[in-house]
Amino acid sequence: MNILKKLFSKNPADLMARGERLLGEGHFYEARCAYEDARQLLMDSSGREDLLAACEKQIKNANRSLAELNIGEAESALERGLHDKALDHLELAKSLTDDAALREKAEKLAALCRDNSADVTENVPTSGCSSCSSCTPEEQVTDESSDVTMPLMEYYELLIQQLPREMYERYSDLGEKFADMYVVASGNRHGDALKLLEEWYNGSSHDIYCYEKGMILFRLGQADEAEACLREAMGANDANSLAHLGLALMLIEGKRLHEAGQQLEAMISAGLLAEQSRLLRADVHLLDGDIDRAIDMYSGLLNTPAVRTAAERLHDVLVQCGRSNDAAYILKRYLGGCGH
Repeated sequence: MNILKKLFSKNPADLMARGERLLGEGHFYEARCAYEDARQLLMDSSGREDLLAACEKQIKNANRSLAELNIGEAESALERGLHDKALDHLELAKSLTDDAALREKAEKLAALCRDNSADVTENVPTSGCSSCSSCTPEEQVTDESSDVTMPLMEYYELLIQQLPREMYERYSDLGEKFADMYVVASGNRHGDALKLLEEWYNGSSHDIYCYEKGMILFRLGQADEAEACLREAMGANDANSLAHLGLALMLIEGKRLHEAGQQLEAMISAGLLAEQSRLLRADVHLLDGDIDRAIDMYSGLLNTPAVRTAAERLHDVLVQCGRSNDAAYILKRYLGGCGH
């Protein structure tokens, strides 16, 4: 009936559902991997052009988010005088997206990096970036999407930049063992990640431990145990927005739409992840067949930081409903040049 129902259906679209969940969590790299796996399955079949188009669009969205993340990291590195590190992030950003505005911003920052680097060449050791050269090979991580090699803690920093600000600050202080687990989990090595998580846990940060364990168990297919962990995380710290979000996404994927709606309403009332919660609430309305309420909620997000995602989803719904004039307006007003 609509794109989201297709995304949450059985194989091969279950991979796309996983990608949707990961995008909602802000895990853009893992989301892209899920969509790329789905694309491969769809290319091996026929008559699935609608899903293939949706998959290609979400890969593009994930890559754009990753590009934005890398540009942000480059700006931070440039402020600290780490020009080589900034250039690595900018080159990766440019390789990820064809968005003209983002590429132009990356080019301008790269030129600024080169100018600043030339001004201090005499002070730079010939061995290159000291933070990279001091690391052993075992402490470095290679992003499979590029030729950029990063030290473990720098790659971890890149990953946790995707988290809500208050959670980012807590994750920044969890140490190298936790970072190792987090990077391993981001590479879909869930069994290894679970072992590392248990080795790291010493009784502190109990809500984070329960949340991470819950998400790993969920990815291992142990849904009941995962839900129990997420609820324990919420009980340990009701302000842990990731635990609330993880539970909502888990309920959506399990097609427990009434419970998911209640969970999201509670998050909205508590001011937890305001835009994400409202977007997901609109998604649940759509999955439940309440198209009018979904359209109202997407429309209400067009003046928020979630405008692009809301506009993309609203455009798709309007097209599905045959409201071509309204869809054309949304495309022109909010999504110009996005390739819909």
